[in-house]
Amino acid sequence: MCVQCSDSAEYFIHCNGCGARGPRCLSKENLSILPRLLEESLLRTVIDESPDIVCLKNWRGEFLLCNQSLARLYNSTPEQMVGKTDADFNDDQSQVLFFQKSTQEVISGGQVQVVEEASTNKATGEVRYFQSIKKPLKGPDGSDRVLVIAHDITELKLAYQIIEEKEKRYSYAMDAAGEGIWDWDIEHNVVRHNMKWCQLLQLDDTLLTHDMAVLGKLIHADDIASMMSALNTALEGTGYYSSEHRMVRPDDSEIWVHDRGRVVEQNAEGKPLRMVGSINDITSRKVFERRLAETNRRIERSKEQLEGQVVERTAALARLNQELEELAKRDMLTGVGNRLRLDDWLVAQPEGNACVLVMLDVDHFKQVNDRYGHKVGDEVLQNIAQSLVLSVRRDDLVIRWGGEEFLIVLSPTDINQAVLIAENLRLTVSGLNALPDGSKVTASLGVAGGLCREFDRVLVEADSAMYVAKQAGRNRVIAAPQAPKAIP
Repeated sequence: MCVQCSDSAEYFIHCNGCGARGPRCLSKENLSILPRLLEESLLRTVIDESPDIVCLKNWRGEFLLCNQSLARLYNSTPEQMVGKTDADFNDDQSQVLFFQKSTQEVISGGQVQVVEEASTNKATGEVRYFQSIKKPLKGPDGSDRVLVIAHDITELKLAYQIIEEKEKRYSYAMDAAGEGIWDWDIEHNVVRHNMKWCQLLQLDDTLLTHDMAVLGKLIHADDIASMMSALNTALEGTGYYSSEHRMVRPDDSEIWVHDRGRVVEQNAEGKPLRMVGSINDITSRKVFERRLAETNRRIERSKEQLEGQVVERTAALARLNQELEELAKRDMLTGVGNRLRLDDWLVAQPEGNACVLVMLDVDHFKQVNDRYGHKVGDEVLQNIAQSLVLSVRRDDLVIRWGGEEFLIVLSPTDINQAVLIAENLRLTVSGLNALPDGSKVTASLGVAGGLCREFDRVLVEADSAMYVAKQAGRNRVIAAPQAPKAIP
């Protein structure tokens, strides 16, 4: 690196290796404030090679340092961006104001913040979404700075949007999918729930219907303000509500939930009358986030090893994203696949591929819950799920469809062979020692086949065949009459 002077009599540091310049000042001596970060060419290479955005800003939002990932987003170069702000590269005023406000909040608060934010690609106009870790720092001269490391989560966010669209198709099966459902009559201030909502919070059925004020006792005191703020925002304009907060069970234990909903009815003046939504237990995800935060704190304690720590953080984020994606595709109770796993399978099927579906429903499962309790009922489902996984072939797919129903997607086979496989699954279930008193559980199974592009029709036929098995006395296998005799 060397000190150079511009035509306007400003001094700046020039890197002979990468061409980066900055910061600028009128005095050559003042360049001694340059952080040691810029003096290390190896660190410069690590930062520029990182797939994550890395930058350093001051209170005014001016870039003191940025890497190639950020420069590509703004269709610029790292040296051209030094001394400029997001406003010089981003035409979206709301995004620019958010960046500036966030930077000043981090400096004022003096604490690390993890935020989700959006930025527009200068060249393509595409909006990209990021999870950003923002750390307040002090420069050698005592000036306030913020280190930003932003991980692109656009694909994950788009995946969530696709999931939300598909939820409309499954609206009649939400109960069976294991979601806690709520329906708020805003005009009368009454909330109704399904039983899964009560089970999630370990409440009895006396709270299936209650006044809205009851929620104030169930939401963690530190989270109720932010939750109500999100709810009021939905009611006053957006119509869509989403909140992540803690809820308190009767035994004082806490769980994290993702609570979301939307306004579905309004009066003639546009005043909301009804909102429906669901909650999911995201405690496991929050545990991962805390682990990530702990990893970040350890990284910040050893600045002299920043090169290796940047690599470690990138790897930790990749592992976490992989774990979260895998967790989202697994049924939390039984460990087998869920509907997201099935969606992935369907997307991967070539045009014209065939499939055979087996719909399995545990017989008299409500009696199991009523007689032995939900804990034993959960254990029965876990045992059945594992026995199914061990009984099917390697390329077959086991999905918990909801409640006591399982869907087995068989790799290409003819319908007669599929019936034999289903019969073997029936015998496997009936042979389990699943209940404390030695009683057996049985299952009814329906089999159907067809082309993958007609998956919904095949699913209906398998489900109908399963109900025929129920009506015929349970504990048996029925094949759909429409199923072809052989499936290639």
